Amino acid sequence: MRPPPTRYKVVERGRRLEVIDTLTGEPVSRPSVPLPLVGTRGGEGGLGPRDLPAPPASGTRTGTAGIDSNSFVTRRWYDDRAPRTIRLNYATRSRFTQLRYGAAIAIALLVVLSFLFWPIAIFLVFALAAGPKLRAQLRAASTSWIDGLDQAA
Repeated sequence: MRPPPTRYKVVERGRRLEVIDTLTGEPVSRPSVPLPLVGTRGGEGGLGPRDLPAPPASGTRTGTAGIDSNSFVTRRWYDDRAPRTIRLNYATRSRFTQLRYGAAIAIALLVVLSFLFWPIAIFLVFALAAGPKLRAQLRAASTSWIDGLDQAA
């Protein structure tokens, strides 16, 4: 059993592909209303392909600042002088590596202690999260540590 012939066929005219309706013999017209972009809702408009920002020049890298790149951009929640960009050299990279290992050990100890003393851990988390004075002290300490990084670089 063979399927019925298709209604549309694609032909090349003048180095362009056109879709032809075999019932009428005419090219299929484009819809008068453009289709909505992906991620937008029915009536909302969105950025068209020409409204999007141009990609950065080939030598610049935006949004890739981090420990594995050549710069580190601080954020406001842990640095009072944020946002600032710190260039990383060998000394600052080694400090960040030590910080990674120290943070991993501290998190592992916190997980073990929270399993052993779970009622106390719940109160400890609420006490740390609720204290704006403690958060300000921690932010000041991290700011002074980042200042040391900035001077080393």
